[in-house]
Order: sequence, then structure tokens, then C-alpha cells
Amino acid sequence: MNKRITFLLIAIGVSSHVMAQDEGDALRYSRLTTGGTARTQAIGGAAGSLGGDISATHVNPAGLGFFKTSEVNVSPGFYFRSNSYNYLGSATDADKSGAILNNIGIVFGIPTRRNPNSPWKNFAFSLDYNRMANFNNKTYIAGTNHTTSYSDKWVETLNNGGSPVSLDDAEYSYPLGASLGYWGFLLNSDRDQAGIPTNYYTVVNPTNPGGIDQQDVVKEKGGLDEFSLGFGGNYNEQFYIGISVNFPTIHYERSRTFAEDDLSNDNDNDFSFFEHTENLTTDAVGFNSKLGIIYAPMPSLRLGLAYHTPTWFNMRDASTASLLVNTENLPADGVSERFKTSESLTNGFPVEYEYSMRTPARAMASVSYIFGTNADVKQQHGFITADVEYVNYGGTKFKYNKGGAEDKQIADRLNNVIDNAYKGAVNLRVGGEMKFNVFAVRAGFNYMGNPYNSEYSDVDASIKKVSGGVGYRNRGFFADLTYIHTLPTKDVYVPYTLSGMPVASASADLSGGNVVMTVGFKF
Repeated sequence: MNKRITFLLIAIGVSSHVMAQDEGDALRYSRLTTGGTARTQAIGGAAGSLGGDISATHVNPAGLGFFKTSEVNVSPGFYFRSNSYNYLGSATDADKSGAILNNIGIVFGIPTRRNPNSPWKNFAFSLDYNRMANFNNKTYIAGTNHTTSYSDKWVETLNNGGSPVSLDDAEYSYPLGASLGYWGFLLNSDRDQAGIPTNYYTVVNPTNPGGIDQQDVVKEKGGLDEFSLGFGGNYNEQFYIGISVNFPTIHYERSRTFAEDDLSNDNDNDFSFFEHTENLTTDAVGFNSKLGIIYAPMPSLRLGLAYHTPTWFNMRDASTASLLVNTENLPADGVSERFKTSESLTNGFPVEYEYSMRTPARAMASVSYIFGTNADVKQQHGFITADVEYVNYGGTKFKYNKGGAEDKQIADRLNNVIDNAYKGAVNLRVGGEMKFNVFAVRAGFNYMGNPYNSEYSDVDASIKKVSGGVGYRNRGFFADLTYIHTLPTKDVYVPYTLSGMPVASASADLSGGNVVMTVGFKF
């Protein structure tokens, strides 16, 4: 059995019927891209020591110290994702595409002309928006299962490890899943003479001839965006320092529909089909700071160091769910099809929870070598640059600020799972540019290391991107166009887990790309 599936079977023990957080959130909100302008993305995102681009605000703000003039720019883009899955021997595809705003900002370069003898040659301030992570995606799997049902996980919830919950709990305490199944007669119970449940069970029987057809569709959208105030200074054309104060926001929406259909052709076995839909919306506001320095011992060489503090988020989840089920002649009341929503069990309100999350700090070292530092732009110029970044993905921590001791225990267990599942990883970004008068060509490579501890995953979850682009700069106007291609990666998607037994997983082949354009003016 795949080690990541084993990990998920362990992780399911930290889940709550109210709290939607899991180890996937920890990785989603801490595995960030550089983003930024088309120029920065064309060189693999390597903006740690090069300077002179507003993207430095989010990588190494010391790069702002190279601005001696002011500029404004905007970077719209288009993304597409191509996902292929194989679940229980059935192949499916899920594609997703759309437009996004990658970056928009303004930099004010301020030369120190009043004191020409000052070693401080210029300062710069920036106001900038940058997309650090794009959550837009789609997952679709389908296959025939002869062993387990998605509803089995609700049975496990209600049976509570051998101590079945009360009827009141079965009807109201699990409004996003098991309680819907109970109200829809998808789940039933055996009771003793006093009417107390002794066992809960599902009417879905995948071992019947033909099995059950399963379909799982997950649609995700949103992103992690960062609004920044940056400052940089140039000391004697050798030392460049910078700091940025950043206010990241998260907006994440997920809609998931899991459906099962009876393939037995038996119209009197108490089950025909069900469709369970879950909707989750997560919103968050956070804070972090980034500090950096660039040292240029000679005009052609730049060395950079940067540190990103942890990000502290205040989070809010809002969840709803619904269940459409057809149990044929069960119960014998002339009604086979029923529809139930979570709001009908929660007085019309979504299930909400507020909590906090801290994502890990980052440390980065960078180097750039500049070719042709002569001021005559008609001569061929160029550079090569590289960043090495370290992130401990196991450093993400959840804290439940409200609730009792049980909530705090759940947070501790989830944090332990995260700490054991993820590890420190090295991210590498390299790129270069060749400039010919007013035109430039660029290329880059971005490698994001595998965040999973080897004890929990035998799938290489590293991400590799290649990029290339062109640019034009003349008379204060500049325009850049870049394409970033995400190389195909292997992954595993687990639609549901059951304690004590392996369940089917889907193998995934994931790829995609982005087109980014930046237009700007110097003033």
C-alpha cells in the first residue's frame, strides 16, 4: 500500500465533524511560488540578488535599492491545468483554465540629490500586490468499486470505535455527512429492546453483482495573495538593504460531489444512488515580514541573503453539505428519493469555525553575475542568477482559539501529524537573460523539493517548472511576455479513507502552464 495512503489513514484520526482542517491545508498554504512580473517568472523566479524588479518585494526586498527612478506595472496572466487519473482501472481527465492577475504595483525611486556626498545613493518605496499561490484546479475520478462504499466512513463515525453514538447525535451532530446519511435512510441502525443503537450500517452493498459506480468531482478556486509595503536602500553602490511588511490573504473555495450508483440491476435492494455535495469556503488574513541584504563586491557580482518570517493567519471556515439519495422502497412509505441539507440541521446556518495558523519561515541565499556592465545599452548585456531556499514544511501549526480541551487536543494531534508527515525541503531557482539593444530573451528553471517525509510517501511530490520569455524596453516603456510550463508530476489522490483497511486510490499525472504578460512605465 502506498505510504501516503497509510499516512492519510493515520491522519483521519485527527478529523472532527466540525473542523475541516487537515494536513493538506498545511501544505496548500505554505507551498508558495515566487509569482511576480513576467520578467521574474521567465528566469524561474530567481529574484533574490538581481534587484531592479518589483517582485523583489516578495523575495528579497533589498532588490528595491536598485531603483533610481519610479515605475508602475501590471501583470495579467492565463493558466491551464491538465490532470489525468486512473481509479479502479478507469481513466479520466480533468482540465481547468482561466485568467488571473499575477502582480500589480508601483515603486517610487528617490535619489539622495540634496547631499551628493552621502554614502546613501538612493531609496525606494513600493506598494505591491502579488499572487503567491493559485488554487484553481479540478479533480475527476470514476470507477466501479466491488469492495467499499464512501458511506462506510459515515458508518465508522456513528459506530464510534465500538461505542455507537446516540440517535440524537446520529441525527444532528454530524451535519456535513453522517447525519445527512441517517436522515436519508442511507444509514440505518440496529437497536436493543430499549431502542438504543447497537450498530449502524449502510444500505449500500458494493459486493452485489455489478458493484457500485463511483464518481468524485472536486472543483477548487481561489488563491493566496500578498499585499506589500516595501523599502530598500542603496549604500555606496555596494550594500543594498530592504524590508517589506506583508499582509497575505487567503480565499479558497472547494465544491465536491461524490456519487454512487447501484449497478446490480436489482430494483428492490434498498439502494439506487446517492450524491453527496460538500462546499467549503476558507478566508484568512495574515501578516509577515521579509528582510534582505545584497552585497555587490564588484559591478558584475551580486550576493544576496533573505529571511522571511513565519506568516500568522487568522482563519475562518464555512461549510455546507447536501445529500440526494434514492433508497427505492426503504422505508415503505411510497417515497424513494430524498434530499437533505446541512442547513436544515443547523437552523439555516453554515458550519463555521475560527482558528489560527502559522506557516513556516524561509531562508534564502542568492547569487547573480552580470555580463556587460557598460552603460551603453546597445552593447550585448545579460546575466545569470540563482536562488537556493530552505523551507521546513513541517513547521506549519494550527491553533484552535475557541472551544474546549477537546479542540486543543485535536489541534495537537493534527500538528503532530504535520510534523511527522512533512520535512524541510530545498527549492532551487535559476535563470538568465540576454539583452540585445531594446529586446531581451530569458529562460529559467524552478525546482520545488519534495515536502513529504520519506516515511510517509514513496511518491516524489517535487515540482519542476521550465520557463522562457521575451522583453522590450525603450523610452520608459517596457513589456514582457513569459510562458511557464509545469513538467508532468506523479501524485496519488485518495477519495476517502477507512480505518484499519486499505481503500482504493487514484494515480494522478498532473501538468499545466501559465502565460504572463507585464506592461509598465517608468516615470
